[in-house]
Amino acid sequence: MINYYQILGISPNAHQYEVRQAFREKAKSLHPDVNSDEKAHEDFKKINEAYQVLCNQEKRKIYDLRLKNRVPSQKVYYRPGKVKYRAKGDKYAYYDSEHEANPGFEKVEKYFDFILFLTLLIAGSFALIYGLYRLWLEPVEEINPYPGILMGLVVTALMIYLWKNKKKYSEDK
Repeated sequence: MINYYQILGISPNAHQYEVRQAFREKAKSLHPDVNSDEKAHEDFKKINEAYQVLCNQEKRKIYDLRLKNRVPSQKVYYRPGKVKYRAKGDKYAYYDSEHEANPGFEKVEKYFDFILFLTLLIAGSFALIYGLYRLWLEPVEEINPYPGILMGLVVTALMIYLWKNKKKYSEDK
């Protein structure tokens, strides 16, 4: 596995400023405009890749996890909870595949959410229709149809609003 810290010549606990400074020093001598050697061009690609990973906090966390556990894979899947592999003190866990990291409840949750949405939408629509029916066609003195109409309007409007804005609310998770 390529060690980006060795490529840039910095320690693993270096700050962003040190990463940037080390990259700039190496880039000055290895840039293709300055150095026409083919090996320099390949080395420049390596230091650029190292800089892109180490300057981004999220990518750096994942890279450090891979480096610590000697995981050659390009992807590290992690989630909280029960894990297959976790080094002592690690916040993130390594899984062999994305399927192990995300066991597939998303599909079940998606269908459950859709069924729940339809149920509430039908309940709101039914309350609205029944309230209007009681108001116009069969008024009964003891039954007040306005709460049913109001509840039907509110629930139906809320369901339609949430359906239209579901992407906005699902991104917040």
